[in-house]
Amino acid sequence: MPKKTARPESDRRVRQSERLAKLLRLLHLIMGKGKWDADGLAQELECSRRTIFRMLQTLSMAGVPWYLDADIKAYRVRPGFKFSGIETISSVPVTSQASSATQKLLDDGERFAKSLELFLESIRKLSNENSK
Repeated sequence: MPKKTARPESDRRVRQSERLAKLLRLLHLIMGKGKWDADGLAQELECSRRTIFRMLQTLSMAGVPWYLDADIKAYRVRPGFKFSGIETISSVPVTSQASSATQKLLDDGERFAKSLELFLESIRKLSNENSK
């Protein structure tokens, strides 16, 4: 069997960015007014239902209180939910404070991406162990 070559760092970062973008899009959809079930989300995000369930699990581990609203058969995020410690730029005057808030959001995003990568690695390990 040929030896696997390591992918370039840039490829890894592109894949991470794509996963994060899709996860954030899922969060945006279920926080909105639409009625999104697993099939609808999978179609909208161009992935499988299984991927949707994994993404929902990732949101749970990140502290997002999502639930399935049985009355309308749609995924939702509990009303009033906000990520703690993240400021909104719109409430900060356009000054050096805005620059500082922007940097904080970027730093928070990088920490989230690192946490997400660790989570994905642990899922891969579990998956590999279960397939043996």
